[in-house]
This record gives sequence, C-alpha cells and structure tokens, in this order.
Amino acid sequence: MKHVTELFATVAHRVKPPVLIALGPPWPVANLVKALALPETEVTCAQLDLHQADRVRETLAEVGTAAEVVAVPDIWDLPPRFNTVIFPASAHADRELKLDVVEQGYHVLAPGGLFLTLSEYEKDSQFGKLQKKIFGKCGETPSREEGMAFFSTKTDSSEKRRRHEVIYHAKIGEGASMEFVSRPGTFSYGRFDSGSRAMLEVAEIGEGAGVLDLGCGNGSVGCLASAMAGPKGRVTFIDSNLRAVALAELNAKANNVTNTRFVTATRLQGLEEGAFDVILANPPYYAKSEITRLFVEGARDLLRPGGRYYIVTKMPTAVMPLIFETFGDCSVIENRGYAVVISGV
Repeated sequence: MKHVTELFATVAHRVKPPVLIALGPPWPVANLVKALALPETEVTCAQLDLHQADRVRETLAEVGTAAEVVAVPDIWDLPPRFNTVIFPASAHADRELKLDVVEQGYHVLAPGGLFLTLSEYEKDSQFGKLQKKIFGKCGETPSREEGMAFFSTKTDSSEKRRRHEVIYHAKIGEGASMEFVSRPGTFSYGRFDSGSRAMLEVAEIGEGAGVLDLGCGNGSVGCLASAMAGPKGRVTFIDSNLRAVALAELNAKANNVTNTRFVTATRLQGLEEGAFDVILANPPYYAKSEITRLFVEGARDLLRPGGRYYIVTKMPTAVMPLIFETFGDCSVIENRGYAVVISGV
C-alpha cells in the first residue's frame, strides 16, 4: 500500500479517536499511525499474529511514532470502545478475511462509530457491497490512483455475531476421518493442505510418540498425527497466529485428541529441548526465508536422540542447504508433487 497516507488524507476529517487499526501490513499501519498524529493511548493496532505484531512495533519505532499493539484471535475480542476502525486492506488479502474484518470491526465500534476501509484498488467494487450489507449504508471516495476509501457508520447495536468459517474432513490412509473447522487468516483455509497430506503419508510416527506440530495452523496435522501415535502419544501444537492456536485447541477437543499442549510463540519459546520424537513442519513459503530458517534451525535441539524431523516443500533446493547446515544429512521422498525432506539426530 504505497499511497496509504495520500488515500487516508481524503477521509482523515471523518476520524474520531479512539482509533483501532485492524490488521494491515506493518509499513502502511505505521504510516497511518503517524498520519493520525494522536497520543499513543488513542490508537490501537490489532493483529492476529504475534510475529506480525512484533513487526508493526518495530516499524512504528522506525518511523518515529507509537501506538498500542495487540495480538488477538478475533478483532471482536477487543472492547466496543472505538469511535473509528480503520482497515488498511492489502490487495493480496482473501475475500473471506476482508469480510471477516468488516463484520468483526462492527462489534468493536461504539454507537455512532465509523468503519473506514482503505483499499489499494483504484476501482474497488467489493467493499461498498460488504459494508452496506453489514452497516446498511456505505459512502466512498472517487476512484484515485492510490485506491479508494469506503466509510460506514454504526447506527444500530446488534449483538449477533456471524462466524466466517469452513468445515472440512480429512483422513490419512485407512485412519478415521476427522472434522476440522478453519477460519480466514489461518493456513490452508477451507481445505486440508495437499503438502500436509503428502508429509503425513510418509511420516513414521510410532505408538506413544511425542509429536510437535510446528506452525500448526488449525491443528489438522497434529490431530491426524495423534491417531498414528495412539492413546499414549502426546501432541504439542505451536503457532505465532493466535487464531490458529485457538482453532487447533477447538479441533483437538472436537476430535477427542488428548494429551495435548498449545503454545503461542514467535521463536519456539516455551518448548523443551529433547522433548519430541517427531517434528512435522509445513512452513509458509510465501513468507520471508527467515521463517523457514526458524522452522529448521530451531527444531534440531527439540528432538530426542533418534528423533525424526519432517518438512514438506515444493522448493527442496531452497530447504536442503538449511537441513544440511543444521542436521548434517537428510533424505527426500517425493509424494503428491511435493518433496518431504527427512532428517534426524
């Protein structure tokens, strides 16, 4: 969002504090905070992911401004005290997440509060319809090179909350089918990821194994792995996304997965060295390579002697140097168009 401040300037006169900036990439968020020129206590920046929240804090410091930064599983977990909610909607965000933010933003607005969307698209036909559906009315700025702004006022006080989620079923081999809830803003929304399936089909998980679902998303990998580990197995789910960990806990309970632990962290904090027999990793390759490096380097010390590490990828040439650097050796199994890289200690 290169022109977010120019676009915001066209509607800045409508803003009343306190202000919530709902999601958005770090630089646009930081530039918006700076443009608001409000006391730190009057601006809150909300993210679903701890890593993204940390990046927002770092970027705020770089541009020389400040705001409260919080990470929550849902925007509507925040109190309904804001007179303005600003959603800097990046073009790559999926439609369901956009709708989810607009719906949830309604519930944190005080009566008479303003919901303001800043869209990167020069001609956006989506947000006007979304906001009109939720708020009843929606105004918009003329189309500009830097995008369009959409604004709606909360004129009622409905307490009804509508979840945006997709339920799907998955199983591995002859194992029992499990049901999973997925929500926007988490990995593999709406379906069981093909790479995760490819990894689980080749993973060797013994009876009673201690399993780490690294970057667990909604927990589908860990839940399916638990069936392979049996009733004496133990599964730890970890992710930096608070919504993902909340879903993992929900799905584990719904599928009667016991002996579980749920950890929200950015750098594998809270995990004991030598605690796991199997680590399963399907990192987000759209992110910076530092995330993949963390998934590899941070995992080695977590394995017990004889433990196995599995990481699935479509770019083995990018992953294998990290594996050799960290573990010293590895093997690769091709499955379903993916490379499952296996190593151990």
